[in-house]
Amino acid sequence: MSELRYWLWLSALQGLTPRAAKTALYAFPSVTALYFATEKDLKRVPGLRPSELRALCGKDISIAEGIEENCRKQDIRMICLPDAAYPARLRNIDDPPLVLYVKGNLPPVDDRLCIGIVGTRKASSYGRDMAGRIAGEIAASGGIIVTGLAEGIDSAAAKGALKAHGTVIAVLGTGVDRVYPAMNVQLQSTVAKVGALVSEYPPGTGPTKISFPRRNRIISGLSLGVTVVQAPEKSGALITAGFAQEQGRDVFVVPGAVDDLGFIGSNDLIRDGAQLVRGSEDILEEYAFRYPELLPKRRLRESFRSPEATKEAIDKAGSLDYSSLSEQLEGMTEQELSVVGALSEGPAYADELIHRSGVSAADAMAALTMLQLKGFVREEEGRFRLLVRYDKGRGR
Repeated sequence: MSELRYWLWLSALQGLTPRAAKTALYAFPSVTALYFATEKDLKRVPGLRPSELRALCGKDISIAEGIEENCRKQDIRMICLPDAAYPARLRNIDDPPLVLYVKGNLPPVDDRLCIGIVGTRKASSYGRDMAGRIAGEIAASGGIIVTGLAEGIDSAAAKGALKAHGTVIAVLGTGVDRVYPAMNVQLQSTVAKVGALVSEYPPGTGPTKISFPRRNRIISGLSLGVTVVQAPEKSGALITAGFAQEQGRDVFVVPGAVDDLGFIGSNDLIRDGAQLVRGSEDILEEYAFRYPELLPKRRLRESFRSPEATKEAIDKAGSLDYSSLSEQLEGMTEQELSVVGALSEGPAYADELIHRSGVSAADAMAALTMLQLKGFVREEEGRFRLLVRYDKGRGR
């Protein structure tokens, strides 16, 4: 019998936590040996509670066989703790999942910058915009966004990364074949196609109160740092931040107004030592030494904050003729063209720009991110300005 089946047996045992399972595994040479261990053998394992001992004495393999068959029918990959494909970053946390169920293509987590982005389900428009913008810029720079795909901040982060043609790992509190919340059916499908849906729960598992807090340790475990975008006083995002601190991960926080109830938890994290961030640059800066390939795009953004670079860019823009600009506009999306057209009327704050362009807040912020990376737009004191001339009659 395949060893995979014994891992599925162990992970499916009721009343056995991953930590207890790990303790039992240390006492035997393999998971197969653990399966065939007698009650007498198991009683010698230090630290096992009576309920955990009873669970390990249950040798019914049929549940594991059913899980394996279900996964194969739905093209769901099963990655066990000792497998080479299991992310070492996650394996090294205190209580890693025994089995990861994956739908899609799990990227090489250990070789890439992975940033978790979490926050409240009841997000403000500012919170959603910031989540989408930060995720989009990190993804555009080559980073991977890890999130829970819950309503609010999580979904906004996933959408921002996808619009930047980036990679998203969504860690679910259900089986990867279940959609929760139901409104995310299209988003979850898209993530599965261009990234990965990940869960420690077998297919068919529905949502429970305990499954969502527990999945947060996986979000932080896969990430080098976790960004809390908006968290009230009681928030699952704070649980994720707590796991991140326990696991030795960096914790970044987007601040909010001191009297905004939706940011009490966020501001408390900053007060207690988490790193305040104003945008993706503050996060990317922390990892530039480790991932030098992120530097070119980061430096490009920094150059737009330099007065000398700004003057050079404007002088260069002034020398562009309309035909050469039109050629560059040909590669833009409709949302980017709408934003460029809106900015041709003059500099604007984000809210004003969204109103002028007629596109959604999320699309406008994603377009602005790409336009800044391309060198067409610069943010200055909260307002966005166009760095090139634009004739609306020449646009599409």
